[in-house]
Amino acid sequence: MTAAPTRQKEPATWELVLKRNPVERLKQAKAPLGIRDELPALIAMGYESVPEEDLVRLQWWGLYHDKPKVGTFMLRLKIPSGILPPAKLRAIGEVSKRYGRGDAELSTRQCIQLHWLRLEELPNVFADLDAAGITTAGGCGDTVRNITGCPVAGLDAHELFDCTGLVEQVAVQCARDQLRLPDRRRQGRTRRLRGQGRGRPVVGAADRA
Repeated sequence: MTAAPTRQKEPATWELVLKRNPVERLKQAKAPLGIRDELPALIAMGYESVPEEDLVRLQWWGLYHDKPKVGTFMLRLKIPSGILPPAKLRAIGEVSKRYGRGDAELSTRQCIQLHWLRLEELPNVFADLDAAGITTAGGCGDTVRNITGCPVAGLDAHELFDCTGLVEQVAVQCARDQLRLPDRRRQGRTRRLRGQGRGRPVVGAADRA
């Protein structure tokens, strides 16, 4: 009995990646974070006419279709360690009331997600969040996502140190780098980071989204 012929594998090259992966082709064609500057043009063409490629690029700013697709968006806000001062929490509530339906949800990775946001209101949404010091850059897409922290940091008698401040510093630096160097077209897949000062993670600690 003769052995079946072995299929020759193509050598791993960047050209092969672009051939097989539509998201990598999209990233190569245009830096995704630049899509926010194109919002006026997308608004002018209308929600139903926005190319699917541009809807994918909007993910780099934390935007997804609401499900089912009813003409509105979900927006994911990055909250390092899930810690919010009252002023920022109030600002998020005001954005939700003004542009959404007055509600929000907590994600498994210590983010806040707003729903029912209309395309034509997105520039105002981003402006209000920027003014409050809240970013959505890297909320989705192939980026460094929200950096989570230990939910009992600073309270756990067994932790080696409270790393909340360090998580905040790294998150701020990552956000600055993403905006200062938006053309990282060859950055790989999603990066999910978590900081903690204890020996083992808390049961149920966030590790997705």
